[in-house]
Amino acid sequence: MKVVKVCKIISQSKAFNNFIILVIVFSAILSGIKTYQFVYQSFKSIIYFFDSLILFVFTIEIIIRIVAYGKNFLLFFKSPWNLFDFVVTAIFYFPGLYNYASILRVTRVLRILRLVTAIPQLRVLVGALFHSVPSMGYVGILLFLHFYVYAIIGNVMFGANDQENFGNLHISMMTLFQIVTLEGWADIMKVQGDGFFVWFYFVSFILLGTMVILNLFIGAILNGFEEIKKEIDQESLVNKRAKNDTNKELREIKLQLETITKKIEHISNSNRISNGNKRKQKTKK
Repeated sequence: MKVVKVCKIISQSKAFNNFIILVIVFSAILSGIKTYQFVYQSFKSIIYFFDSLILFVFTIEIIIRIVAYGKNFLLFFKSPWNLFDFVVTAIFYFPGLYNYASILRVTRVLRILRLVTAIPQLRVLVGALFHSVPSMGYVGILLFLHFYVYAIIGNVMFGANDQENFGNLHISMMTLFQIVTLEGWADIMKVQGDGFFVWFYFVSFILLGTMVILNLFIGAILNGFEEIKKEIDQESLVNKRAKNDTNKELREIKLQLETITKKIEHISNSNRISNGNKRKQKTKK
């Protein structure tokens, strides 16, 4: 039990978490250095040593965090963040992995992503993105319909004169994708002429595609932020209540200890008085 308590204290300490963040950052720098072959070849042994040291630190960290759960260590794997940390570390111990150098290099790069799990603010951002995925899916369907309708209209209106940009459905959709990024859309519009329907087609597509529908993605992400914020507030409330309960229990234990101490002192004082009286009686005799 002492080991579990020590591991729990270490895993929850700010200094330990900051140290892990520094190791992750150092791992990221090391991965960047490896892309320069002349540096990598010159300091290969040193880089290999630091790689092994980083793996050792991450392994010890995972062991400490698992042991901190005590008998309920399986709860560690219920968290997606914990599971990701475990996989990124455990994958280096797979037998035969060192025979596949390219896979090993990719998995080392994945260690950089551990910054997401190590920094709470990044976890909030990623959590908000995941929460907004369902809403973004519906916005994506709406955006696809917008592209599809305008692609067919563009093919009908401009396909005969501009096969390069509106020759068929998929070419039209690729052209519209370029237009929605506001890259060279004015040049494509000039090719179609100066009619009212030409500028109305392009302006309405850009307004709806860029200004309205793409802003719905932002709205979906903001909604995800609100949801994740509510979850964090609930978790913090639960943790606060648990902390208050723990403090209450500690206060009760402290009061009980004080009561027991007073009783012991009272008994010891009574014994001293009785022993003193007995001695006095013996002396008189």
